[in-house]
Amino acid sequence: MDLLPLSQDQLAAVVASAQSPTELYSTLSEYEGEACLLSTTDGEQAELLSRYYSTFFFSHLLTDQIREARLSTKRMPQDLLQSDPSLQNCLNLLRAVWQRKYEQVYKILRELPWSEPLKPMVQSYEAHFQEKTLKEVSRAYEAIRPAAAATYLGLDPTAAQQGDPVIMQKFLACGWTWEEETGLLHPKPILEDPQKDAQLYNELSEVMALIGNRRA
Repeated sequence: MDLLPLSQDQLAAVVASAQSPTELYSTLSEYEGEACLLSTTDGEQAELLSRYYSTFFFSHLLTDQIREARLSTKRMPQDLLQSDPSLQNCLNLLRAVWQRKYEQVYKILRELPWSEPLKPMVQSYEAHFQEKTLKEVSRAYEAIRPAAAATYLGLDPTAAQQGDPVIMQKFLACGWTWEEETGLLHPKPILEDPQKDAQLYNELSEVMALIGNRRA
């Protein structure tokens, strides 16, 4: 079925109706050719391009296509990439993710000014990144200090080292064990849970639908 022309409303509808990040990425990919024909000197088209490329960027991250996300920045209009606040935020986030600077990733996601339409995707990616990192840490370490584990997940390392029950419960709920004598957590590999990933994205879609209704 042919897609409707790219517009602010159509972009919101695509995000709201996508059943998974993979479906969102696939649909947005089909719009890239049309996006290339839009002008960055036209105010409305430049705003649409900013939103399209920012959304497309997060669809890359939500499907763990980090290398492809880097390549996509080469295909964006470079004048827009260098001047648009949302795309600059995306570029800063990409660098932090690529360089595995965990603290910086969370700082960028939580503290940089993201546009209202993009905020649900930013929040969804934070949850995705945190969950993915938790699984990586669970596989990589036999023992780890709570402060270090908390840093990987964007949690308060000082509170974790002091045994904050809320933070500690996050690890224990994953099957980790706590050795009080040594002050070490002992991770246990976490199995993949596609249903949980789908649930996170469905929650994002519901939020995007509400935003779209408000605009209408």
